[in-house]
Amino acid sequence: MATPKKELLITALSRDLRQPGSGERVQVVDDVARKVFTANKDGAVWVFGHSQPDAAYWNGVKHYGSGPSSRVRIRRTQVVKEKQPGTEPSARKDDPIQVPS
Repeated sequence: MATPKKELLITALSRDLRQPGSGERVQVVDDVARKVFTANKDGAVWVFGHSQPDAAYWNGVKHYGSGPSSRVRIRRTQVVKEKQPGTEPSARKDDPIQVPS
């Protein structure tokens, strides 16, 4: 069973491998024995290690069947949290307390 941290990494890698604006989801599999994540996309097998040396990029290898392989580097996307309508920012400690009269 994957840990919550690995689940988040799998979700992030799947999001980063798909084409921008596409609803297509790339399935990423956690290979615990080899300590890598694998994905099939565009007729190739993409392999990324569990530990990544650079937090801003995914570093891995793209295998083309029995043919050549190439190293790949994909920029990680930042998760943007949408602001909920109708919510107000929380009060800071130094704000005066307002008492209704």
